[in-house]
Parts: sequence; structure tokens; C-alpha cells
Amino acid sequence: MPYPLGHRGLQLVTFCLYNYDAAKNKVNKKYTETIILPQTDFQVRLNGKKRIDMDKYLLEKCRFLDLYCWQRKNLVGPDFVLHDGPPYANGNPHMGHAVNKILKDITLRNKVMRGRRVHYVPGWDCHGLPIELKAIKNFNTENQKMNVLEIRHKASTFAKSTIVKQREVFSSWGVMADWKETGCYFTNQTSYIKNQLQQFMNLYEKRLIFRDFKPVYWSPSSETALAEAELVYNEQHKSKCVIIRLQMCDVPLKLKTFTNNTVYALAWTTTPWTLVANQALAFSINSEYCLTEDACGNFYIIAEPLVKDIESKIGPLKSIVTINGRELSGAKYLHPITKESLPFLPGEHVTMNLGTGLVHTAPAHGPEDFLIALEHNIPVLSVVDHNGRYTEAAGPEFAGLKVLCEGTEKVLQHLNKDILFVESIKHSYPYDWRTKEPVIIRASHQWFIDINTIKTKALETLDTIQLFPKNNQSSFLSGLFAQITKRPFWCISRQRSWGTPIPVLYLKNTGEVFTNREWVNRICDLIEKNGVDCWWKFSIEELVGEEILKKFNLDENNLRKGDDIMDIWFDSGISWSAILPEKKADLYMEGQDQLTGWFQSSLLTSVALQGSSPYNALFVHGFVVDENASKMSKSEGNVIHPDDITKGGNNFGKYVYGVDTLRWWVGSHGCQHIQIRVTQEILQESKESIEKLRLILRFLLGVLHSNTEFNLVIDPKFLHLDQNMLHRLYHYNRQIQDFYDSYEYHNVCKLVKNFMANDVSSIYCHLNKDRLYCDAITSPYRAATIKVIDAILTVVLRSIAPIIPHLAEEVWLHRTKNTDTEYIPLHYTKYIVPETWNQPETVECIEAALCLRSKVNKLATRNTWELAATIMSTKRDYELLSILQKEKQSSLSELCDILQVSKVTLMKDDGLNETQVHLNHIEKQLCKRCRRHPEMYGAEICERCTNILDRNISATAFT
Repeated sequence: MPYPLGHRGLQLVTFCLYNYDAAKNKVNKKYTETIILPQTDFQVRLNGKKRIDMDKYLLEKCRFLDLYCWQRKNLVGPDFVLHDGPPYANGNPHMGHAVNKILKDITLRNKVMRGRRVHYVPGWDCHGLPIELKAIKNFNTENQKMNVLEIRHKASTFAKSTIVKQREVFSSWGVMADWKETGCYFTNQTSYIKNQLQQFMNLYEKRLIFRDFKPVYWSPSSETALAEAELVYNEQHKSKCVIIRLQMCDVPLKLKTFTNNTVYALAWTTTPWTLVANQALAFSINSEYCLTEDACGNFYIIAEPLVKDIESKIGPLKSIVTINGRELSGAKYLHPITKESLPFLPGEHVTMNLGTGLVHTAPAHGPEDFLIALEHNIPVLSVVDHNGRYTEAAGPEFAGLKVLCEGTEKVLQHLNKDILFVESIKHSYPYDWRTKEPVIIRASHQWFIDINTIKTKALETLDTIQLFPKNNQSSFLSGLFAQITKRPFWCISRQRSWGTPIPVLYLKNTGEVFTNREWVNRICDLIEKNGVDCWWKFSIEELVGEEILKKFNLDENNLRKGDDIMDIWFDSGISWSAILPEKKADLYMEGQDQLTGWFQSSLLTSVALQGSSPYNALFVHGFVVDENASKMSKSEGNVIHPDDITKGGNNFGKYVYGVDTLRWWVGSHGCQHIQIRVTQEILQESKESIEKLRLILRFLLGVLHSNTEFNLVIDPKFLHLDQNMLHRLYHYNRQIQDFYDSYEYHNVCKLVKNFMANDVSSIYCHLNKDRLYCDAITSPYRAATIKVIDAILTVVLRSIAPIIPHLAEEVWLHRTKNTDTEYIPLHYTKYIVPETWNQPETVECIEAALCLRSKVNKLATRNTWELAATIMSTKRDYELLSILQKEKQSSLSELCDILQVSKVTLMKDDGLNETQVHLNHIEKQLCKRCRRHPEMYGAEICERCTNILDRNISATAFT
């Protein structure tokens, strides 16, 4: 715990511990060479090129790149398994990569430091639209099209070059892994694809994969179906909304008695372009509807609760009669364009919150609309192609028009006489996450995984999963529950070139699907020999083979290869089956966007294939934002590259922070916030935190050097302050490990800073500086302090090594040099904190003394060594303080050392409620050597220093 030393106390610490020259100046020059000052060539700070060179040197010298393979061979299991969610191989490393990879490395290094073997295989997501778009961006023009094999070749080359760059940077951050190609996994490697095809077949045989014609999210700009996880929502999107009247041709009997005129049903839609594909009007059975008349004598049917809202847009309406929704059953109206007679149909999704209470239904362009069509056996009308343009089926007036642009305007123009109100609203709308263009919902033939069948099991499984950080547990878990609960199926097919093919054939004459295990096994054999491109290179006969053609009575001329590839979320979602021992990980650790992505796809595939989750725990970290809490993007110009931090960059005026500053920033902020801010100010704070640690560690190194150069073996005698420091170190270590176990790395950083600044620097080192500088080199009490300082250094370095391994290893290099032992990198060593350090009996007396010291510091107006203290104690304090001073009066007791006064008179007063202290100036001058004890009469130095010099056992005797 920190003690209230105040600003003055911290100044003393800084002065006495770190400024060696200043400490020498305090001592009469005549005795300078007789004191033992800390000595070390460990530098307070390394800037610029020196910092970069040191990071590289430590990477090699301390065998960072060998650590993963070493621990696999030398540590024992059971393994701690952390499964790497594969980043896209589509660009340079960014700050999101830094957060993710460093958090994982902190986790793994801590396990290794504690003697636990770890399993971690870095991976890359090598397929998908992001890579394909970058690979073909200079070729995708109207006059220059690339064939599938050209696209695949360029995408593969691009992915490989990206992986080389990312792998080099990740390893430069000190991330522990086997970075050789054989130590990583890639979703486009042959073995991975063969496993993926087999898992596809496993799901197909379980009847969990099927092909159907359904509405899905479709990206006209990418010309492919998209999953929910591939969408981003533009909160500023503007849509034209209309209220349209649809002429009724069969009116409910009750209404006919009130009018002989034409009756219209009013519908409201945010997607006027879908009116071309209208096939029904949905209504609510349990709601009330109203026949109204406008000022011109037109009759409209509207939901009764929404009449007032509609009046505010189209003018006054007169209510004539109200009917129950059930009475609309059997009613019919005319299609707004073709004038075909269409039905009113009940729909549970119809609400009274917005619109008119009558919902325009286009089954090809909405999931609820599609379900209504299925329920009532209505053939789904699809009039939009893969480019987002109307087909010929939409009619000659609309064919070829882009539905989101000129198509919408054409519909509004064509229906002008029936459109009663047009408005533009700003709302959240799904966009393609890569092209940043709006998507549509479009019915098409796709491959799906049946989520409904496995949903209950998946949700039950979530109850067994631990989720970190604990403070966000409920919100993240409820979000994941909600995502899976509302998801009926998962579209896993994509209409692109760069990916794993869906291994199916189609019969041209019937459209039926052919695939089976025997044929998929053959495909895997062909891929093993020829590469996955053989799917596109080989003819049907070469792919199927004569034996299978005959066995299943297939006509190669009647077969067509499937041209869909698998969703990249399926690619990575089955990675557990290819990479993990026992098919399960202790931990998945990714950003919060993976709640709708990899976390979910991994869970669903694992539950479907093995009936359980692929992970025991999830850690969800936030995403990186700038100082204004804005997401970083090239278009905004607010991107900060990790290299800017580690090696200097334009964003920071070429200032080099180094790898450890980047890692400390991740450790301090990556587990704490959903939005992880990165600013120059925050990075500077991280740099200063490390420099403060370096200062204290430099002092500890210097003390060890001052002792070891004399090569003495002395039996130590531990005082209560020493024992208490070991006790605090013991509990510091336990608390640190508790924080690591719960992935609270920000609390590790806080505790390290607090412990080093207070317990170590301001208290223990400061109170022992006289013993360290001025005691005889042979003093057993000084030897004990050295022992404790070595223990502090060892435990603290091991506690910071997972977060800032470069600093830990740099200090360890100097420490090993100081002790003349064989150099072994810190991460390769074993160390167990002894249980004997746990000495709770030392706590009360030391805390009582430190509280008393705080009173002395508040009362003192000069150097406390020039003061004598008279203490009037309560009964309890007297019992505690007497442990530190047996005599009534002493100048050499531990109590004197802790209070930093020349003499203490300790007395008891049973009548006191609070211990009191009185200070008096001493008459004598302080010793010119130690500046602690009063000098003897007629001499310059005190008795202690005289004895040391007389016996010639000061530092000068050994230099």
C-alpha cells in the first residue's frame, strides 16, 4: 500500500536514489571514496536510433524468436491453448493488430514465466473480398476483365507478400510464436482447404447444410452475398420514403355498405424500388383499421392508431368506419405497376409503431416478406440482378436501371399519381464493409447452414463460457445471445473467385445437386497433387473421374461445376478443427467485432460438428480510436501506424517511443475500455511510466554491482524492515498473478507503478540508503538489504516481463553481469517465490512506524537526521514500536532508521488515544561522511564511520 510521504518525500527519493553525483556532493570530499555508491552502466533512457538498435539487439541476444519452440520442448503440460483468430492478409499492420497480438503475447508470456507450456499457432485469413479487391483493383474495368485463375494468382501473390510484412512486424513486437511458415496456419494452404472440404461434407451429411432460394444481404458493388458480420451500418444514410395508395379490387363486405367509390389501401416504404417486386400487403390480425376520406373524396384504409400520424403528412382525414384486422382477410388490391390482383395477408411482423399498418411485401427483398410467401405458397418474384439492376422481368421501362439510384427515381416518376407523400429520412443502413457502398436484400440461390437446428444447443453452451473482461461480461454475453437467437440460417456461399470452392455439381437439366463423400475425397486428393486451382482448371471429367461417373450414372455433358466459394467466416470458423489439439482452446482473444464474426462462426460450426464449444473462455477487447474517439481510417487522415511509435514516424515528428512503450500502452489500456484511445499524450505517459521504472531498476542494479564487485560471502541478518519488504513482495507477486489470471493487465500496470514508486523506492530503498552507502561492506545487515534488493529485482522483472519484455531482459542482462553467473535470458528461467517470505507478523509494527514517520515529516522543518524524537505512545503503539526499539532511548534502533532521526525516546502513556511525537534539534553536527549520526566531540565523523575507517573495511579497502 502507498504511504503518505508527500511531495517532499518523493523529492528525497529522487535525489538520493538516482543522482549519484549529487549524493557524492553531500559527503565531504575527503570521505567520498569511502562510501559505497551504486554503480551501473544501465542507462536511464534510450532515445532515437539507440532505442531501435537496442530493441533489435535484445530480440536476438535474448532469443525472443526461439522462446516458443524452447518452451514446447522444455516445459510440461497440460498446455494452455490460445487459438489465434486469423487477421486478414490484406494490408500493413495497424494499431488494431498491435492491441490484439500484444494482448495475446502478454497472456502467453505470463504462462511461460510460471512454467506452463502454451500452444499458440499464428494464423492468417487469406481468402475473401478484401484481398480480391486489392489484387484486381487496377484491372477491373469494362474493357479489361480477368479470368478466375488470373484473379486467384494475383490474390495469392498479394496475400503472401502481405503475410511476410505482417509476420516481420508482429515478431518485432516480441510476440512469442514459431514464426516460420511451418509454425503458422493459412486458410489457403492445401492441408487447411482439404480439412475445410471434409468439414463441409460432414455438415452436409448431417443435413445442416442446404441450398435454397432466399433473400440475403447482397452487395451490388461487390456482386456477392454478404453475411451480417460483413456489414457496417451508416448512421447518416438517407432514404426516400413514400406513402403510396394501392387501388383495392375486392373490398371487405362491411366497407362496401359505406361507399360505392374506389377504395385505396395506404402503404409506407423506405425502399420504393422494391414496389416493382410487390406481391402482397401484410396486415395485423389483432389491430383495428379505419376507412377514412380525404378532402377530395378519396377513401383510404389505414391502421386506426396511425391515422393522426398520416394526417400530419397528407392532410385531414375523416374517419368513417372501423373494422378489425381479421376482416381484411380475403381482400385484394391491384399491383401498382402491372395491375395484377394481389392478396392481403396476415403478418406477425406488422406493428402499429410506424407507417400505415399495411406493409408493402416484396418476398425477394425482405426476410419477413419471404416467410409470408413461404407460408402462403407464393412463388417469389426476383427482378434484380447481381449488379443491383432491374432485370427484364421488371418491365422494359425499368430494365437495366440501378435500383438504388435511377431505378428509385424511375419508380417514383412512374407511380407519381399514386404517391401521396415523399420524404427523405436519415437512418441506419447496412453498407458493404469493404466497398463502403450500400447493400440491398435480394433473393438468390445460396448455400446455408441451418442455425435453427443447433440454436438451442449453442445457447446452452454459451452458459458454460467464461467471458472477460468481467466488467463487460453481461453486455457482451447478452449481445452474443441476441445475435444467435435471431439468426435462423447462415449464408455460407459467395459469388467471388478467391476462396475455397463449394464442392458440388449441378445437373443442367434439373438443377439438382450432386456431391458425396467419395467424390469429395477424390477432390482432396486432386488438390493435394495439383493445388486448389485444379477446381477451376480441370474439366468435369477430370474432376469427377470415370469411376464415379459410372458408379453414380452421371453424364458429364449434363453436369455443371458449382461456381460459388465459401464464406470467409466459414473458412476461419472451422479453424479449430484444423489447428487445435483436442479440438478445443482455453481462450479465444479478439476484438468486440468478433462477437458477430469469428466467435460466433467458431461456436456454431463446433456445436454443429462436435456438439460443444471450441473455447472455454472468451476475451473481448475494444477497438482503437483517435483523440476525438473517432475510428481510424485513411479517409479521415487520423491513422497512426505502429511503426510511427516503435521506430518514429511523421505523426510524432520522428520521435522514437520503442516497442515497450507500444506494449505498455496496450497493457495499460487494451483491457480496460471499449474504445482504446491512442494519442501522443497517452503514448508520452506510457513512455514516462517506463522511464520511471528504469530509474528505480537502475538503482537496484547499481546496488547489486556495488556489492558483487567485492566478491564477498556474508551471512545476512534481516531486520524487521527487510522481512516486511519480503512480505510485501510475496503479496505483490500473488496480486500480480491474480490480475494476470483474470486478464486485468491494466491493473498489473497500475500495481507495478504503485509498488515500485512507494514500497520499493519511497520506503525500502530510501530508508536503507544509509546502510547501503555508509555501512561496512562486510556488514551482515547491509548484506541482508542486498539480498532483499536482489529479490525485488527478480520478482519485479518477472512481473513486468509479459508486458514489457525488452526492458525486463535488458535489466536482466545487467543483473546477470553483476552476479557473475552464466547468462540465461529471463524468460528461460524458473523462479518460485518462497512461502517463508509471507510474514504477516511484521506488518503491524512496520505500518505503525511508517505512520509515525509521516507525522515526523509533517512536523520537520529541516533535515530529520538533525532531530531527536520523543514519542508518547498509546498502549498498542508502544507494543508495536517496542519491537523496533527495545531500549527507552536509542540512536541505532530500527525505529531510528525508519523515522530517519538521530535519536528516539520511546515512552508509553496509557491515557492517550493517539500517539504523539515531539521533535528537538540535536546540539551536535552531523557526521561529514554519512550525514546521519552526530559526529563525536572533537572529530569530523561519527563513531560508526570511525570504526569502519579504523578497521579499513570501507569501500576504499577493496578498490
